[in-house]
Amino acid sequence: MDRKSWNRLIPAGAALAAVVMSLPAVAHEGHHEQMADAAALRHLLTEPDHLAILAAVVLLIAVPVARLALKRVRK
Repeated sequence: MDRKSWNRLIPAGAALAAVVMSLPAVAHEGHHEQMADAAALRHLLTEPDHLAILAAVVLLIAVPVARLALKRVRK
């Protein structure tokens, strides 16, 4: 891996770490363990706080993957 790639990977890793470490801070009351699987999935995909975290994780994964794919296509 060249230095330019590392310079992009380190901030993305730091952002991911910040998101993961902040998850308990944005948690709300209630226990997901007590829900049935279907109810827990519905809850995770319909609550705004969960959707925001899901969107952040998807972006943190999709943007570097898309950049890598474009870089390989351009070669």
